[in-house]
Amino acid sequence: MDTDQASFTEPEGSDPSKAPGTEMHRKTFHLMRRVLQEHGAHWQTRLPQLTKPQYAALRAIRERPGIEQSAVATVAGIDKATLALVLLRLEQRGLITRAVDPLDRRRRLVHLTDDGDREVRNTFPAAAEVDAFLLDRLTPREGQQLLDLLTKLSAGQ
Repeated sequence: MDTDQASFTEPEGSDPSKAPGTEMHRKTFHLMRRVLQEHGAHWQTRLPQLTKPQYAALRAIRERPGIEQSAVATVAGIDKATLALVLLRLEQRGLITRAVDPLDRRRRLVHLTDDGDREVRNTFPAAAEVDAFLLDRLTPREGQQLLDLLTKLSAGQ
């Protein structure tokens, strides 16, 4: 047999098109990506100066002045690895300050600067509009169903 012309056969049972649920999985994740891409593109158009995680962190800090740095991740829904970079960039832009807790030197407390507070107040209407851009396509009941399903999917984290 000519080795250049060797034929390849897949092992039995390895045809992905025959796997149960494959089409539903493909469509589900494709649509999830499309929705997130659409939201991201709309966000970038309306709020190019802030990423969504930066905005979420600023909101969390504004709602809880003096919040412990590690708690920002939980409140803002940001993983801790991402949070470190987000806070560094916000600090470099003069939007937040971080200080050692005088009662527990292991903790770092985060506050908005005046510029940071102004940024949150000025961007809130546009951020709300970007979120509404997609979510207003749903009825209140559908919105709650979506939230319930996404909560269920993310419970494994």
